[in-house]
Amino acid sequence: MYLLAAAVSVTGGMAFSAPQEDAPEKEAAVLDVQTPPSGKQDQPAIPERLLDDSHMNEELGINEFTAPSIRKIFEDLEGLPEIPEKVALRARPERPPMDRCSLALQLGGMMADGFVIVQCGKMNEVKPIALDLSSYAKAIGAGERVNRHAASLLKNAEDGDLSSFKNNLALIQSDVEQELASLRDSDMANLIGLGGWIRALDAATAALDNKFTEDKAKVIFQPDVPEYFHYILDGVEPEMKERRDIAKIMNLLTVLQEQMTLAPDAKPAKAGVEAIRKTTLELLKAALAPVES
Repeated sequence: MYLLAAAVSVTGGMAFSAPQEDAPEKEAAVLDVQTPPSGKQDQPAIPERLLDDSHMNEELGINEFTAPSIRKIFEDLEGLPEIPEKVALRARPERPPMDRCSLALQLGGMMADGFVIVQCGKMNEVKPIALDLSSYAKAIGAGERVNRHAASLLKNAEDGDLSSFKNNLALIQSDVEQELASLRDSDMANLIGLGGWIRALDAATAALDNKFTEDKAKVIFQPDVPEYFHYILDGVEPEMKERRDIAKIMNLLTVLQEQMTLAPDAKPAKAGVEAIRKTTLELLKAALAPVES
């Protein structure tokens, strides 16, 4: 989005040259696979506009652990109308969930929350988000990596350094992705990206629904993104489907793909944005709301 641009490399909203960090104490596994080792030949590729620079420049390469960059997802949000107040701030779970699927989806949504608060100037919300990110990253096993960036987020907010704030959010997703690569857990890496994309789409559709303009609405009509995530969900481990209604999420992604597909020479219409907004709210609830015990 490019819209919505997430995986999230969570990470939600962006082209940048990330500052170099000291090498982590735990070395990530070396990955030389350039395409997911799936037996299927019809897998849709990650849209290049959603890939972080580190992947495009082959610093990390593209492999089964590569997820859409949440930072990239948010690049175009900067040109959208103002995000409504009630959407800018979102209630988050009090503690990380026990199941891995919800943990990954909510972590991605939380990374996207960081980009949303920057977009809306809600810098007083940085501390709770930084603390939540640290808590969720610890649950995944990447707490030490993420804690460094969480501390930087607080300093960036204090200094009003929004560019560095965004960079550190993107580095959180990248570090989590590398940790998951070392654990050979591609499902969680992609679910983090999905969670970030959903939250970004939530913010974008709310902004456009509140103040529609044909030209700016083009950014959400990107059917290849829900198509990609639908494919990913179809192949997740059975364990991921125990607590979350993955089938419902997949159905909603199919609906979004259809709603985002414009006929040749057709232009975005307010009715189309309203339809996408309605489906997005259902998807937000299905994917990011706390799971009832």
